Amino acid sequence: MTCALSIANQGHEVYLVEKDTDLGGTARRIHYTLEGLDVQAYLRDLVRKVYQHPLIHVYTDAIITEATGYVGNFVTKVKSDRGVTEIKHGAAVIAIGADEYKPTEYLYGEDDRVLTQLELEDQITKGEDRLINSQSLVMIQCVGCRNEDRNYCARICCSQSIKNALKLKEINPKMDIYILFRDMRTYGFSEDYYREASNKDVKFIRYELDDKPQVEAVEEEGRPVLRVTVTDPILGKRLAIDTDSLAS
Repeated sequence: MTCALSIANQGHEVYLVEKDTDLGGTARRIHYTLEGLDVQAYLRDLVRKVYQHPLIHVYTDAIITEATGYVGNFVTKVKSDRGVTEIKHGAAVIAIGADEYKPTEYLYGEDDRVLTQLELEDQITKGEDRLINSQSLVMIQCVGCRNEDRNYCARICCSQSIKNALKLKEINPKMDIYILFRDMRTYGFSEDYYREASNKDVKFIRYELDDKPQVEAVEEEGRPVLRVTVTDPILGKRLAIDTDSLAS
């Protein structure tokens, strides 16, 4: 949408093709930034500007059925709720967006207390009692990446965990929060929030790729908990952390 507005503001006609019903993609699931900015307010304003711009034509619930031509002379057929539209254009911007990784480990999908960071953020925003009043929460970083299948760092996960940890500490300062990480990569000035989280007693424990945390659902004194076992490199011992919720 930002790209569409930039091009349209330079006087060029833009056709914005969106596969979903609403514009915004993953941003629709993000409610606040690490700095505390309101993402949904920004998104609403951006969508309004797109729809009100006279040079931007929006197609939602749309798929591209055919694309032909060459640089400066493309023809693309788009199927949407308007029917099939043939668009002649000189250039194309492919903005593929991103999908959230759904873990296949740590009981995700088997136990509803195990969440992704976006699902955690959604529950924080909604004020879910079970989460907000939890005694403890464990976050496990680098789930599904920096391995053989995905040998890269997503660059945003550490900041996301810090963001959610600080928000939970703001709501419930007594909650015990543990972040299990391989390397904390809060880039640039985000390092300040890492220090803030540490000062607010968010506990950070490093783990190695060949010694990942283990998670099991158990009962402790009649209370159902998720038991996370991890090796603390400083103590040189295995720790068992009983937690009410887990984010990965």
